[in-house]
Amino acid sequence: MRATPTCISILLALPAMAGAQSTGQSRAAIFLTLPASARALALGDAYGAIANDEGALFYNPAQLAQVRSVTGGGSLQRYIAETTLGAFAVAAPIGRGTVAVGMQLLDYGSADEFVPLDGSAGQQGAPTGGRVSAQDLALMVGYGMAFGDRHALRAGVTVKYARQHVANYSGGAAAADVGVAYSLRNGWELAGAMQQLGPNLTLASVTAQLPWTWRVDAASPVLRGNRYTLRGMVEARQWSGGLATGVLATEGTWRDGTTGAVLAARAGYAVRGSGDDRSPLTLGGGVTLGRFTVDYAYEGFELLGGATHRVGIRYAAPRVVTAR
Repeated sequence: MRATPTCISILLALPAMAGAQSTGQSRAAIFLTLPASARALALGDAYGAIANDEGALFYNPAQLAQVRSVTGGGSLQRYIAETTLGAFAVAAPIGRGTVAVGMQLLDYGSADEFVPLDGSAGQQGAPTGGRVSAQDLALMVGYGMAFGDRHALRAGVTVKYARQHVANYSGGAAAADVGVAYSLRNGWELAGAMQQLGPNLTLASVTAQLPWTWRVDAASPVLRGNRYTLRGMVEARQWSGGLATGVLATEGTWRDGTTGAVLAARAGYAVRGSGDDRSPLTLGGGVTLGRFTVDYAYEGFELLGGATHRVGIRYAAPRVVTAR
């Protein structure tokens, strides 16, 4: 089975349709910048300052230190151009910190195979009757640790291996994320991370830089009532090849006094680049009953029309109390 460079370019460009305005330079493994959690997506991905579950692995590994029980969860999203976006992670306290393993996946499905016509410079092709498929996959492991009497300072690192596959072409590259977080005495949470720090990835004859990303987050103190909580978040971020953007988000919860179920409502509003097709507004919610949580997120696409929906489920075992 043969896949043309044009076919490779089209398949690998699909996620960039949802990214920030490009500088004209190509980037590999753009799927690493896409949503990896239903809860985080509902907040416009402004998650780094409040991440307290296994999803911290994808946003800021320092926050894994806040996970003090075995947790596991995954989420799926039918993404643009008939692709499927998913993520899964498990975290467990070990020693003075918490370790997590996880994966991100972007499945492009399959398409008819074409071979280029002579003299067309790859712009025209003839069908072969075959099909080509493509997938992006990243496997990762992270560790976060807390320091000090209050465990206010946290630091973490994630190492990952990203692999892209199109028909009979494949390529991969290793990368790392580093993150820090700090809890102020007045209840404010601060966090920052650098992600996708690594070498270039080569697929077929195309070599491109990984989308290294920086993000800085802050979360307000939690406003608590008898049965509700409310807090706000803000994030600034940028990935190489894109414009710096910002997000404002809020999350509120309400606990039912009879069943103990916790209902959550979330919203985010992002300032995006002019070439970004995503709607600035994201919405979502969740319900926690016992040790299980189900989350939902909605994200619209203005030019493409319609929207995408992400659903996630997670489980948290009883909290582990250990000296750190």
